[in-house]
Amino acid sequence: MTVDEILGAGGLLSKALERYEFRPQQVKMGNAVTEALRRRRPLIVEAATGTGKTLAYLVPALLSGKRVVISTGTKALQEQLFHKDIPFLQKHWPSKFEAVLLKGRRNYLCKLRFDQMRDSPNFRSRDDARMWPKILSWAKYTQTGDRAEINGLPDDFATWNDLSVGAEACLGQKCPHFDECHITNVRKKASEAQVIVVNHHLFFADLALKDTGFGEILPEFDALIFDEAHHVESVATSYFGMQMSNFKIRELVTDITRAIENEDIVADAINDALTGMEKTSAAFFSVATFGLYEGRYNMNEIMEGTAGPMIKPAAADLLDSMDELKRAIQKTTGLGEIAVRLVGRCAEQRSDLSFILDASDEKYVYFVEVRDKGFYLQASPIDLAKLLRDKLLKAHDRLVFTSATLATGGNFKFFEDRLGINDKRFGDDLSKSFDRLILEPVFDYTQQAMVYVPRRLPPPNDPAWIDGVCTIVEYLLDLTQGRAFVLFTSYANMNKVFERLVPKIPYKVLKQGEKPKRELLDEFRSDTHSVLFATSSFWEGVDVEGEALSLVIIDKLPFASPSDPLTKARLDLIDSNGGSSFHSFSVPSAALTLKQGFGRLIRSKNDRGIVAILDSRILNKGYGRHFIDSLPPAPLAHNASQVKAWWTSIQAEQEAD
Repeated sequence: MTVDEILGAGGLLSKALERYEFRPQQVKMGNAVTEALRRRRPLIVEAATGTGKTLAYLVPALLSGKRVVISTGTKALQEQLFHKDIPFLQKHWPSKFEAVLLKGRRNYLCKLRFDQMRDSPNFRSRDDARMWPKILSWAKYTQTGDRAEINGLPDDFATWNDLSVGAEACLGQKCPHFDECHITNVRKKASEAQVIVVNHHLFFADLALKDTGFGEILPEFDALIFDEAHHVESVATSYFGMQMSNFKIRELVTDITRAIENEDIVADAINDALTGMEKTSAAFFSVATFGLYEGRYNMNEIMEGTAGPMIKPAAADLLDSMDELKRAIQKTTGLGEIAVRLVGRCAEQRSDLSFILDASDEKYVYFVEVRDKGFYLQASPIDLAKLLRDKLLKAHDRLVFTSATLATGGNFKFFEDRLGINDKRFGDDLSKSFDRLILEPVFDYTQQAMVYVPRRLPPPNDPAWIDGVCTIVEYLLDLTQGRAFVLFTSYANMNKVFERLVPKIPYKVLKQGEKPKRELLDEFRSDTHSVLFATSSFWEGVDVEGEALSLVIIDKLPFASPSDPLTKARLDLIDSNGGSSFHSFSVPSAALTLKQGFGRLIRSKNDRGIVAILDSRILNKGYGRHFIDSLPPAPLAHNASQVKAWWTSIQAEQEAD
């Protein structure tokens, strides 16, 4: 069979489904993916919202007869693909095929740790304890052990760390539950499946593990498809660096304590060493993060600041206590092979911490990050080009990158530069081996949307800008009767506008941070006149169809903060090589983010609405054209009267219908 015979007008799916909607763009993408897999030519394809890109790559993947790994940017898309799109195809496909959902091992219940918890319950919070009866009930019938099956389990359910196990603490074949282990079973299924659905985090964790020569997660495969491919660089960065945190040390202490208790041995030396490491760890992280709020901070600046003289001796004490713990484990009899594993973990954590604190390898940027009550010390690679070329682009020729947001200014140059495809430093030009495709939008943005950029609004660095933003936001919310996302590039701006306007808005007003994201979205959808104030996490991956969302307001162009250590290091690298970091990195990166924010508005052919970008630099700066050219082709308005006239006409049309 061909893609046209399945997805085309009069094809297999149109005959099976009464309301099947034929989309030429979907078929065009499907044929391009088919050719990429057949000819072994990597493909980059941008498929706008509404294309149906999931089926456009799933159908060719199945027709190829190859084992295909599909990697998604988020667990949410991974779940949708496996629980919705794949069962739909399995129902209508002419022959049987097997697919498996594969996640990181921390997503699965460890049966050994579950037994230990059941025998001696110990919860990290009172709220966690309330979930225990539901977990007990679920554990009796689950076939997968995947925590996503537990309805109502919070994302931040801390006790799950005591019910799952990382690779470093897994007993493997020594575990009494090895044969019925959920992780063992899902990996066995993956080795037999034609389609393996993973996420980028798992894929790059596996790719990083291949360097060590053991512990690989994915079986051999023939083809690789990245959905939400615009996340590839950021996810890969997190797996090809080094990290040390207070959580990581706490987990090591917990696992060593558990091993001693399970083996029922006398381990006074280990206990003393653990107590010592807990003290030195607490002292080190307290000094290293003193006075720091949530965010990232350059480590060299911290070490050169007033805290520097205190950090160095605290770090030396922590490294010494890690050595002492390692020696204590080696000298204790009765731990057997567990001792080898624990000694290895101690050595690895000490090595990573020492490398980060030394901060001498110029290929890395070193920073401290404070988030979610955690303190993280990181060394991240500045330039991933060679690594991605060697480990990904040259290792796989049946390779597809797709997303709704990959192109800026009508081309893929930025995306290709970040992956090293166009990089001439390495002697071979990979760009000639790639095919590229930008599909026409499915939705008619010329009729469905209007972009409003107020010409007379002061620039964002003007003190009067906030006043202007408040005036325009209030006017637009009155025009659309709420039904709006008000998206900001910073919490500071969000809070300022929120505090001024919330007494004036006659609709339900929601703000990011007041409730979990899922609850906020449920409330927003249930009240069709509500207004949601939010920041970066709502710029993408949020889907609200229909009249509940008719207005998306974006406060300003989403340039990455140049004070972020990783961003600054990458900008400096481009400039030092003779390039222009602003035009080759800052502008296209912000254009992609803006495109994602715009994408919240039109999610179906029936949606209508306004995208307001409250940043006059789009009109007054030379680089502004790049942003306009990167957005869907909606009409552009510069004054409120144009917006009001357009919205009034749209409302009249809908009432007439």
